[in-house]
Amino acid sequence: MAMEKLSVRDGPQVFATLPASVGQLFFPAGTRLPLEGVSVHAQDEVSFILSGRLRAFSGDGEYTLVAGDTTLIPAGEEHWAEVLEDVTLCYVLLERST
Repeated sequence: MAMEKLSVRDGPQVFATLPASVGQLFFPAGTRLPLEGVSVHAQDEVSFILSGRLRAFSGDGEYTLVAGDTTLIPAGEEHWAEVLEDVTLCYVLLERST
């Protein structure tokens, strides 16, 4: 197996050899994610905060995240966030094995 390279600048991408997708997102200050309620998905989510600041709520915790922080949200965990300063992040959604 050879190394796989994906460019997150080209929009969401899916690895051919790993059940995962990656992407890069920008959110302006004042954005709530999702717009209402909470988000839950079947994949584990790893996010890399590239710039900005946000307040995230996941499980029973509240976290302030800034550039340089990395997060892991386990599959099935309810979460939401409030963008405090414009945020750019990269994410990896990892499919769970069945």
